[in-house]
Amino acid sequence: MIADDHDACPVPAEMIGRLYRSPQHGVSELVSGLSSARRGSLAAFCYGRAHLRDIGLAIAATCDLETLVEAGGRAGMFLFEQSRVLPQEDKPRSGSKQAKVSLAPLNSTASLSAASLSAPPSEASSNAITAG
Repeated sequence: MIADDHDACPVPAEMIGRLYRSPQHGVSELVSGLSSARRGSLAAFCYGRAHLRDIGLAIAATCDLETLVEAGGRAGMFLFEQSRVLPQEDKPRSGSKQAKVSLAPLNSTASLSAASLSAPPSEASSNAITAG
């Protein structure tokens, strides 16, 4: 893991918010004014957090190998390599895809009754025993 003793964010929280809300192609523009060392630290910081991992890769793509190794050690080398791999497909950022939620009540006795009704009488009693 890249985030170790250097857990302090290298930029203000407001900038992290702007990075998180920006489209993937806008990340490099947002960090273009930062020094290379600060971009390397920010790439390592973001990559070490699951919800910011894609942003970390996008920032790492703006850094050279030396900068990332200084910021993250051996993990910086991995980050450099991963940032140069072309994505297989355009996928939404981590956390931006909403989970599917159902508000339907879970009624185990209704499904048990349905299984009992559809099975022959000898199987219905064995379904009730194994399902309970």
